[in-house]
Parts: sequence; structure tokens; C-alpha cells
Amino acid sequence: PSLSGKKSTRLGKNGRNRKLRWVDLLVRALILLLLLVGVVRLRYNTQSPSLDDGLHLRNTRSIVSDLKAGDGAKSVVKTGEQAPPAENKNDAANPWEGWMPSTTTTDEGCSFRKCFQADHNCPSTCRDSPSDMGTIPSPPNNWIPDVTMLRRMFLKGSDANGNPFPPPLPSELCEDMGVQGNRKDDNKQALDAISISPSRMDKHDDDGPKVLCMIYTMAADHGGRVRAVRETWGGGCDGFLAFSTESDPRIPAISIPHDGEESYSNMWQKVRSIWRFVGEHYLDEFDFFMLGGDDLMVLPGSLRDYLGTVGSAEEDHFMGRRFKGYGKDNYFNSGGAGYVLSRGTLRKFVANLENPLCVPKKRTSMEDVMIADCLRKALNIRFTDTRDEMGRERFHPFAPGSHYKLKPVKKGTRDWYEDYNQEWGIQWGADCCSPSSVSFHYMKKPAMVRHIHNLLYHCNRAR
Repeated sequence: PSLSGKKSTRLGKNGRNRKLRWVDLLVRALILLLLLVGVVRLRYNTQSPSLDDGLHLRNTRSIVSDLKAGDGAKSVVKTGEQAPPAENKNDAANPWEGWMPSTTTTDEGCSFRKCFQADHNCPSTCRDSPSDMGTIPSPPNNWIPDVTMLRRMFLKGSDANGNPFPPPLPSELCEDMGVQGNRKDDNKQALDAISISPSRMDKHDDDGPKVLCMIYTMAADHGGRVRAVRETWGGGCDGFLAFSTESDPRIPAISIPHDGEESYSNMWQKVRSIWRFVGEHYLDEFDFFMLGGDDLMVLPGSLRDYLGTVGSAEEDHFMGRRFKGYGKDNYFNSGGAGYVLSRGTLRKFVANLENPLCVPKKRTSMEDVMIADCLRKALNIRFTDTRDEMGRERFHPFAPGSHYKLKPVKKGTRDWYEDYNQEWGIQWGADCCSPSSVSFHYMKKPAMVRHIHNLLYHCNRAR
């Protein structure tokens, strides 16, 4: 017996070997278990990051709630998939919210009149220099723009550095300024004669329709036309997004792929991709969706007021400046004046993008004709008459002064514009345009955008 009083167990050589083998197997099993735990932890950290990493899982509902809360770095994620990390920031949800090019300097000897000239040397005064845009940040993979960012900045009234946003425009822009900066101002004369008095852009009606405004553009125009839109009417829409050849999350602008080359002759394919993207990511967040080029000017408050009168967003509405082109049943809304789809129409259109009646493989610049054909032939959706109670137009394919000064062509001659309006006629002079007009086209000079915006909203006109 042992000193402890317990029975001693003695092992022979074979017994010791058996014990060592069991210990060896136990150690191996423990090592294997530790390796397995390490692999599981690695996979978990990759797929389900902790709150310490600043990440979280998102499902469809959380994406919508993030948007309402101001989440700008949204990514396309399905339930249970990993969302990308939030970037460093001003605002943890959106690192680009509050960005604005500097407007604190002007050029010596420059006035805004010089900004109407193509060869001006006043980039700071005119606010149209590409160099002002700085280095473009790279958004995360699968980035989905926060289209409400600009609206929040507009309502807040300042950028990230506390500077006023939109940046104030000089009182000089209330003077007569023609297309070359001279004092023959057809646009100002037209606005006065028509008595256009747009609804204020800062009016906010929670019960009113929510409108997403979109433009298509090129990266070369980010510092000029797109910046002018961003600093004038863009923030008046409930959502704003530019579709471009290069993404810039500060604008926000996004480049999305489409079939075929990047050219005007392939606009139908570009626009098909735009509407597919919008239908996939923003369909349930807005009631109406407006699309046009970067030379479009929108009066967002008046647009929202008008859309509040047309009926439910779930109904079939296709609105804009209707034309009857050459050929049988060739009705469409002018792409230049911008056109609007209701949520119900957009849902049906996106579901029929590959319908043979919608010519999904066609290459053409006439995207406005193509979408009208698709809606009519595949869905029996026709345009909505958008004139006011006196038959005056609300959506305009030209600038205000062009419509106001337009005259009938001489007898015996033909004009495409009169031909396209022959069925319902054209009203001339001050009756060309409704006081509740919502859009104008051919605003190609950033200086002209700022001038007309100032006339409408800051020279004692907006209501």
C-alpha cells in the first residue's frame, strides 16, 4: 500500500506505451479542435462582423431605414450578407455629405457677365472650373448612392465647414443678362411676362409626393453643368442623382454599365440601364421619378405641387412635354424637357425591359421615343396631358426666352416643332408657358443656370 493509503497502480512497459498513445491522440485532437475553432472564427469575422468593427448586417428593411436616417454609404446587400464598412468622416453614415467646392475666392476684374463667355478666364468667380472638384474619392464596391444627401444639405443650409449651402449667388445675377452676358435678356423678359412664380424649394410636405430627380451626364461636365445643378435646383428634389461616365459619391454621381458603346447614338441602352437601376434600388422610396439631361432645369417645388394633383403614384402616369412625331401613333414625351414616371409605371416598365415589344437590343439616340413605344405597346400606358387649366404648357423643350419669342412659321414652310404640336396646337407669347411651369431645357451654360435660378428664387419672385 502507498503512504496515502490508496492502492498503487504499477504499469509495465506495454502499459506505459498505451498511456502515451492515448495522451498523443488527446493532444492531436485538441490541436485539431483549436484549428477548427480558428477557422470558424475567421469565417464568422468575415461574414458577420462585430459592432467593434463598425459593421452590421443589413436586410432590406434596414436599408430603407438607413436611408431615412441619412446613411450615405449604402451597398447592395441581401439578407445576411455583409455590408461594407463605413468610411471615415464627417458623418459616420456618409463621409461625403457636406462636401462643396470652395466658393470663397473670386477673380480680380471678373464679373458674372464674363461667365457667359466660353473663353472666360474667371474660374473662381464663375464656379465652373474642373480643378475645383479636387481628387474624386473611390466609393466602395457595390456602392448605392444616398440620393437624399443633397436634400438634407439643402434643408440644413450649410456644408461640412459651416459655409452656406447652396452657396449664395451675387445680386448681379438679378440684372438683365443675355446668353452672351449682354443686357438683352430674353429669359428675364419671358419670366416677367409669363409671371412664373415657383413654389419655394424649402417647403416640405410630409404628406406630399416624394420625387427623385435624375440627370444623365459625362464626367467632363461634373465641374460645370452638374455643379451648377447641384448648387441650384438639385437640392429642391426629395432625391437627386447624376448618372455619369465616372462615379463621384460627393455629388452624388454613379457610373453604371450598359450594353454597347458610350455615345449619344446609344442613349436607349444607357437609359434602359438607368431605369433598371432606379427600379431595383429606389422604387419604394419615392412616388415619382424624373429623368433628363444635364442641360435641364427643374423647378422642384412646382413639380411637386403639380404631381400632387395627378392621382396616386401607383396609377399609370407618364408625364412630360408630349409630342406627335412623324409616323403613325408616334406619340412621346420630349426627353429634353424631362419626363416623369409614376411608381406604378416604373414598376411595370422595369418588369418589361426585355419584352420584345420594347426593342431591348436596339441602338438609337431616340430614348424618349423608345420608352413611349414600350409603355404604349407592351403596357397600354400613354402620356398624361400636363397642360394647366388654360392650356398652357408646364414642361418645356427650350429655354423660357425661346418659347416666349417663338413665332409661327411663314405659310408654305414647315417646322418640326409646329408639326410635332399640330394635333393640339401651340400657344404663343406669354401664353406659351404656365406660371406653374416645372422644367426648361437647353440650359447649357452654368452661368445661365445660376442666372435664371436667381431670377426665379432670389429676386423677389418665389412664393
